[in-house]
Amino acid sequence: MPIAPCSRYGVHRMVMQGMTAVKDDDTRENINTLGNWYKCDCGERVISEGTPHWDTALLEYVTEGGIIGMFSIGGVAGFWVESDLINYSNNKTIDGYKFYAA
Repeated sequence: MPIAPCSRYGVHRMVMQGMTAVKDDDTRENINTLGNWYKCDCGERVISEGTPHWDTALLEYVTEGGIIGMFSIGGVAGFWVESDLINYSNNKTIDGYKFYAA
C-alpha cells in the first residue's frame, strides 16, 4: 500500500526504470531477488522481483517506505532497503499502483 495517494494521478503510475542492485541497509548483504525498479512522476518508487509491467506477478517487492537510500554502481542505480519491509504478492499489481513499461 502506498504511503499516500499519488498527488498527480491519484493512483501511482509506476514506470519501469530498469534493472537495479539492492542491498540490506542493516547487514549490507545483497538482496538478489529484487532487481527491477519503478518510479512515479510524484517520486514514489517500487522495487520488485517480478515484472508487472509485462503482466507478471510482483513476487517480492518493497515500496517507498522500505527504501532507505540510493547508491550507484558503474552508473546503475542501486538501493538500500529495510529487509523487514519486503513484501510478497502473486498479483500483477497492488492497491494504489499501476505498472507500465518505459
